[in-house]
Amino acid sequence: MTTASDIVSRSLRLIGVLGQGRITLSANELADGIDALNSMLESFSIERLMVYQILEENFPLVIGTGSYTIGVGGNFNTTRPVKIENAFLRDSSNNDYPLALIENSAFDSIPLKTVRSRPQWLFYDTQDPLAYVRLMYPPAYADTLYLNSWKQLQQFAGGSTVLALPPGYKRMIEYNLAVELQPEYPGSKLSPIVSAIAVQSKANLKRINSKIPIADVSESAMTIRGRGKRNIFTG
Repeated sequence: MTTASDIVSRSLRLIGVLGQGRITLSANELADGIDALNSMLESFSIERLMVYQILEENFPLVIGTGSYTIGVGGNFNTTRPVKIENAFLRDSSNNDYPLALIENSAFDSIPLKTVRSRPQWLFYDTQDPLAYVRLMYPPAYADTLYLNSWKQLQQFAGGSTVLALPPGYKRMIEYNLAVELQPEYPGSKLSPIVSAIAVQSKANLKRINSKIPIADVSESAMTIRGRGKRNIFTG
């Protein structure tokens, strides 16, 4: 069972701050190390290939309501997504309806925003701490919204917080944290071997987290000889 304190200690040993003559973290070293650790993992959370899962969650829609807060304490009470990968609606007969993800400019250009219908588009308004899921159109049916999204990688509240990430993350975190911490400790040394392992361990995770590409044959594609219609919101 690896804790945040174990991770910070290992990282400081890798750059020679701990080891010969001193093996115990000071309170300041632990606090600074946890702050750097959380900052690093937060940064990794916006890299798609560092995210080990696309989490599917579902939320009930309210007829006539097209905008919902999402995040801890929001209308959709869950960890705020870093990014929504895809989304769809499911009706009471278990029929599914895909939603196209659009940007703010496309959302703003849609006329008659108060007309109720089955939503076709979703705009993820990434405010913080609560983001917004904005649907167009306001739902005319009490469907269920399914979201597949990235979630932020684990954060550590204190030295005793236990690591809860899949295989491969422990080594990657320890070596990359050593690289992050080294500039803060004058006289410490960053071995080329430590730097190489930091890069390689991160690359290994990106390979295992990568998705097999699938050709997009959606209805948004142009048909033969350009005679088909194109949806301006899906491409």
